Amino acid sequence: MMITELIDQDDFRAQLQAWGLEGAKQLSLVECSHQLSEALSGPEQELWQERLASLLAKRELLHPEVQAMLDASMK
Repeated sequence: MMITELIDQDDFRAQLQAWGLEGAKQLSLVECSHQLSEALSGPEQELWQERLASLLAKRELLHPEVQAMLDASMK
């Protein structure tokens, strides 16, 4: 099987917005990182960790920049 499409920054931001991160589609990846850090330290911390873990399970499909941001967020 050949992988032809990676989960890129646009896909990642769209997924964050679908999960409730306000305005994520219009933000840069760095700006999303800041909002994601807040979500990961907030009252829904476990939910966000599960969501991000579900993306990390697809590691082979992640664009390297998205993967790096997820790795940094999950530390």
